[in-house]
Amino acid sequence: MKPEELVKVLKRETIEGNLELYKNLLDTTNEAKDPVWKGILPMYINFSKDEKEIFIKFLRIVEINTLSHVLGIIDGSTYVDGITQDFVLTTGDSNEKINDDLQSLFLELIEEE
Repeated sequence: MKPEELVKVLKRETIEGNLELYKNLLDTTNEAKDPVWKGILPMYINFSKDEKEIFIKFLRIVEINTLSHVLGIIDGSTYVDGITQDFVLTTGDSNEKINDDLQSLFLELIEEE
């Protein structure tokens, strides 16, 4: 797998897939047991259509920033206390390192939208 393919899959599954899941849950759930969901559901239900769209856009920004940060850690471009060794990400069919520019490739993909 090439780095470009990996970031496309990650974007599709973690950003687009999760957002669709959250939106569906928020739009169809009336009651929740989880304290966080119990707190957000009444707010979301009372949001106007525009406010709901803005809230989902905010969730998207949070997801993008989170995935970008994780990719930066895997690339070695983001410092994290407690990680002193470099990561080497390969696929099962190749020993070629595919992490060096994952964060940059991901952010470029996001900017293309």
